[in-house]
Amino acid sequence: MATRKSTESPADQLARGAHVNVIVAANRFSEGMERICREENVSQAQYVALWVLCLADDPRAGLPIGAIADGLLTRASDTTRLVDRLEASGLAERVRNPADRRSVLVRATPAGRAVFARLAPKLRAYHRAQWANLSAAELETLNALLRRALWGDGTGDQAAVLAAGAGR
Repeated sequence: MATRKSTESPADQLARGAHVNVIVAANRFSEGMERICREENVSQAQYVALWVLCLADDPRAGLPIGAIADGLLTRASDTTRLVDRLEASGLAERVRNPADRRSVLVRATPAGRAVFARLAPKLRAYHRAQWANLSAAELETLNALLRRALWGDGTGDQAAVLAAGAGR
């Protein structure tokens, strides 16, 4: 049986391989985070929202919905529904913004802060374990390379390139 020659250039093969590895790693790591978060009956997205709320400069004051959206690791279009679910679970609450009575702030409730406090050490241990095969220097290099892949090197408009590739 004859082997078929790839129509992809070596550069395209390398780019596709990196893409696949990033997706596999992201899926695997997200599944692990989701499993740990389920121990406290929250989703990974809810944990990340609690992370944003609990680590804010003034967590008891609360944050506008837009600030929560900015801190989320996923698309921000569902932030209001995410906060609705946190509120229904008793993990967050909406309060009037004392600086602008037309808007509300969101803050973690004592129950939300407790869930965050129980999950945070488990997830820190998980993050250490997931990168245990890399040295600190390798992890720093990986982090720098991923930042550059995501955001560019400051000399071009990387966001425009990625948006154009996504058909946006």
